[in-house]
Parts: sequence; C-alpha cells; structure tokens
Amino acid sequence: MGGMVADIQSGTRGIWAMLAFKEDWRQHFDVSVDGFVRSFMAVLYALPAFILLIISANHVLPEFSGNPGAQVSLAGALGQYARIWLLFPVIAFMVVNVLGLKGGFSAWVVVHNWAVFVLLHVQALFWLLAAAGIANAQALGLMLALYQILRLMVHWRVAAGTLGLHWGLAAGAACIPLVIDALIVYGLASASGG
Repeated sequence: MGGMVADIQSGTRGIWAMLAFKEDWRQHFDVSVDGFVRSFMAVLYALPAFILLIISANHVLPEFSGNPGAQVSLAGALGQYARIWLLFPVIAFMVVNVLGLKGGFSAWVVVHNWAVFVLLHVQALFWLLAAAGIANAQALGLMLALYQILRLMVHWRVAAGTLGLHWGLAAGAACIPLVIDALIVYGLASASGG
C-alpha cells in the first residue's frame, strides 16, 4: 500500500511541477526500465476514477442527450480504458524512432502515464459534478471543451519536457497520438452507427 501511495504522490507532484515549469519536475519520475514498468500501475490506480466517470456519465447521458437509451456499455468502457493506456506507447515508439529520439521513449511514456492518471481524475470530477446536479448540460459541455484544451496543453508539455524538443516540434509529436486516437474513436463511432 505504501508503494502505491508513494508512486501516486510522486507522479502527481511531478505532473503539477512540470505544468508549473519548475526546474526540478524530473526528479519525481523514475524513467529506468523498472520505473517504466511501474508507471503502468497508474492503469490500476486510475481505475476507480474511470469507473466513477462512467457511472456518472451513464447517470446524466440519457437526460442531457434526450436519448433515454444513451449509455456507455461495459464493453465500450473496457475498450475505452484499454485504448487510453495501450495506444499511446505504440504510437510513441513509432514517433521517437522516426524523430531519432529513442532515448526519450521511456521518459515520454512514464510522464504520459502519470499525466493520464491526473487527467482522468479531472474528467471524472466534471462528470461527477453533473451527476450530482451541480453542473447542467451546458456547464458540463463547457467544462469538457475546456478539458480538451487542457488535455492538448498537457500532452504538449509532456512531449516538450521529456523529448527535449523545440515547442513547435513537441506540439507535432504530442498531436500525433491524439489525432490517431481521435480517428480511432471517430471510426469506431461511425462503424457502430453512433
């Protein structure tokens, strides 16, 4: 239990320090092979927030969408969660190889995993506010739109900080996984007719 708490504290502190442009943000991340593997424990640590997000979304989606059957299925939720964690390392591996930055792969994935941990908690909070009746559909829509901007900025900062790239090139590197993810989500939605 102590290892879990220490990992979560270190990862979240590192993300906030990185976003605040503190010089010592890197000290919070272990980018060794062991740290790389251990960073995937964030998948388990973030699961309660993701479950809360899905339960909250399923509570408000029928009302907010005007479609009484609007729900995220268990299979859909499992697919989303797997995509969130598994797609990025594959794309990141290809990007660093194309850019000739193989040494940055571990750092990029480790910091990305903790950024996703933090971002999932932020998104779960927004859906929970809607489920609790504190945020209406318009407020939720605004929060989710701002979240997408925040998500882009976080991914941009992670790429710039871990790969040592100029901001412009880091923006491109950060956008590649996001664009591929969006295309997959759009393709799956189109294929299912939704």
